[in-house]
Amino acid sequence: MKHETGTVYFFTGLSGAGKTTLGSLFYERLKSTKPNVVFLDGDQIRPVFGEDSGYTYEDRLKWAGRIFRVCKMLSEQGIDVICCSIAMFSSVREWNRANIPAYKEIYIRVKKETLMSRNQKGLYTKGHNVVGIDLPFDEPQSPDIIIQNDGLQTPQALVERLEAALYHPVYENSVDNVDYWNQYYKNKLCSTQPSPFAQYVATLTDSGKSLVDLGCGNGRDAVYFAGLGLQVTGVDLSDISVQSLQEQNIPGARFVCGDFVNPKETVGDSFDYAYSRFTIHAINERQERTFLKNIYSQLRPNGKFFIEVRSIHDPLFGKGKKMERNAYFYDNHYRRFIVMEELVQSLQEQGFQIEYAKEQSGFAPYGNDDPPVIRIVAKKAAVSHA
Repeated sequence: MKHETGTVYFFTGLSGAGKTTLGSLFYERLKSTKPNVVFLDGDQIRPVFGEDSGYTYEDRLKWAGRIFRVCKMLSEQGIDVICCSIAMFSSVREWNRANIPAYKEIYIRVKKETLMSRNQKGLYTKGHNVVGIDLPFDEPQSPDIIIQNDGLQTPQALVERLEAALYHPVYENSVDNVDYWNQYYKNKLCSTQPSPFAQYVATLTDSGKSLVDLGCGNGRDAVYFAGLGLQVTGVDLSDISVQSLQEQNIPGARFVCGDFVNPKETVGDSFDYAYSRFTIHAINERQERTFLKNIYSQLRPNGKFFIEVRSIHDPLFGKGKKMERNAYFYDNHYRRFIVMEELVQSLQEQGFQIEYAKEQSGFAPYGNDDPPVIRIVAKKAAVSHA
């Protein structure tokens, strides 16, 4: 049986550069979206091959040949391999490019003074057979990507930069699905009944407070919330949908055509509740960070952020043209599928407290389809006067 060839991601750099830190984080994020991924760290895999290789120039050359023959074998079986090793030989890297069809070389570059200040293993002050001290280091001349890692950015930020470079083209601006959704709402393909998520959220809100429906679509949930006594602002980029809703003059609700990523420009005021159903997967990771930051900023103390979104376990994941990490163009529009743990972490980093987070089927059935969906309730803490 023929397998699709896996990719070998080779993280190289001097000791203390951050190969293992960045490589392992990249591995965790990649593995969350596909099961056939292996992580090989140079220090950890040495004992697996026995103790017949030391750290002299000749031993290191023999060792590098071994590890990359393993990488090649695994990739031929359709397995992606993240390999972190110094492997300081130009000849080895040339062999990799000649013999591994899908090979990505990532050079983690660090200033010498940074390495000396880290000196995690004491190698640079008292070591022997140390690459870059008494053993030569053939600096990569044509790596696919160079990551400068002098501690000015977090590992996550660096890995996101790496992913952006690997998965072209990355959307820097708003993903333009307007034509698709205008036609969708013009054809009246969407139900006008409140979603199960809206009915769940209704049990967590208080009448009289303000709610912003971010990406309100045809207004099915916004109208429902207004009927419950909430003061609702619906935001959507579909001018056809927003115009239709404005013409209905719905009591307790107003509708604005604009970008939900920057609600301050469209909504203006602060609000008690933010409601995002099936909208976060319409924007890229960079937009998501901006979006979460903006929502946290505009939510009032004790305000809540309600999220429902597609996950990487959705049957649609992987269909269509891959645009970037976990994102595909399929059925005439863009979708980015979410890893729940990553979204929870991003919310927490903004300052949110997570009250509820769960992924399961049964949340958003549609006809005969019932994909697993992520639900999150996040809260902005009250201002402390201590």
